[in-house]
Amino acid sequence: MVQVGFDSLPRHRDITSLNCSHYYHMINMFITVPTRTSTAIEDLKVDLLARKALVTFVNGYEYEYSNVSARAIANVLFNPDISLGFWVNNNCINAKRSELVGYGSQPYDYSEVSLPSFV
Repeated sequence: MVQVGFDSLPRHRDITSLNCSHYYHMINMFITVPTRTSTAIEDLKVDLLARKALVTFVNGYEYEYSNVSARAIANVLFNPDISLGFWVNNNCINAKRSELVGYGSQPYDYSEVSLPSFV
């Protein structure tokens, strides 16, 4: 009988964790929050594992936030009484922990801004 030490066994756990973390950063799994009446938010998608939120406003602009509270994401998914605008303001825009990582989807108007005539 041959004894095999732990050092000679393959380290499958290390290889698996490396592969999973590689795929984890490549794939976003956004879930669309069920539609609620909102005057500001057209669509809200969240990724609980990556702690991200993708907010689409009624004007068509889209913003992506990272480091959003996982508890807040779970709360907005399972609590239909939460206002989407209130949730976005408190957990994305005004939260100290979250940060804006992407925005766009609408062309920005680079024309000169003119002041109103009464100024």
